[in-house]
Amino acid sequence: MIKYYVRVSTAEQKLDRQLLAYKGADIVYSDNISGKDKERPQLQNMLKDLKANDIVVVKSLDRLSRSTMDLLEIAQEIESKGATLKVIDKDIDTSTAIGKFFLTIIGAVAELERENILQRVKEGISIAKEQGKYKGRKKGSIELNGDSLERFKMFYNKGFNKTELSKEFGVPRATIYRWEKVLKERGEL
Repeated sequence: MIKYYVRVSTAEQKLDRQLLAYKGADIVYSDNISGKDKERPQLQNMLKDLKANDIVVVKSLDRLSRSTMDLLEIAQEIESKGATLKVIDKDIDTSTAIGKFFLTIIGAVAELERENILQRVKEGISIAKEQGKYKGRKKGSIELNGDSLERFKMFYNKGFNKTELSKEFGVPRATIYRWEKVLKERGEL
């Protein structure tokens, strides 16, 4: 069985480009969540559903993972179930030794590039702070109380995901995670 995994990081992004890139799948698994860790619902479902001789297809490695460690763990899990991984844009097929080798090398390069981007962003923020152009958000400036608190708990309990909650309350997803953590610690969720 051919299982096609697609992923976008934000609600604003579309899956169309990935879906048009491959049409031979028996089943498509799609996540709308960051690839920085492997705890993604549809990825986990796909890995759980894998059987011997299945083929997992992704358009590009970064759709599967942003971390070399996670990428190699996912590839190992696919292999341990007797399945193989094919990456469309790099023509990688882990049913071959050369495919396994290229997967490892390309995964390492992708992680290096991600780390370089993060470093450049940190450097840019540091320079902007020195020039007085970057102040950042005031700590505690986005608080949840009163009617907003009750509305948040209602939406949360109805199963709204982090992206939906972020849009509803007009705050970054990181704030939603912080609210969730605080409310769980207080026993309110």
